Amino acid sequence: MKKNERKETRVRRQRGRPVGTSRVKLNKSQVEDLLTLSLKEILDNHLSYTEYVEWVKLQHNISNAQANEYWLKTWTLLQEKYQLERDQLINKHLMKYWEIYDMAIEGGDLSNARQTLNDITRLLGMNEPEKLDVKQELKIRFKFGE
Repeated sequence: MKKNERKETRVRRQRGRPVGTSRVKLNKSQVEDLLTLSLKEILDNHLSYTEYVEWVKLQHNISNAQANEYWLKTWTLLQEKYQLERDQLINKHLMKYWEIYDMAIEGGDLSNARQTLNDITRLLGMNEPEKLDVKQELKIRFKFGE
């Protein structure tokens, strides 16, 4: 038998949900509500991955794969939230430093003005030797269990 004459017996997998699936698929607003509820549940009750999967399977009757997907989306949301809060905190500190700098210049205190400028440049990461890594990877750690 030649290479071109072989019969292909490979069955292609169809896209979408498996045949016989009877569960109702969540729409976008329901998924957003579930993620919000998941954020609250994880933060309030300090759920680990396995505890979260069991909780979401019990509450919403979903599969392990879908529960894992919601876990990943929830952790992405948590990281984005804390990164935004961190950026806002840096901006708040910068505003305070600039106020201190303005007061020092108005008072003729050049020593404090210079020190304040040094602190601002360190916070912004402009001093290479003493650069503060404010763009490092954000890691959130919670103590799970008892």
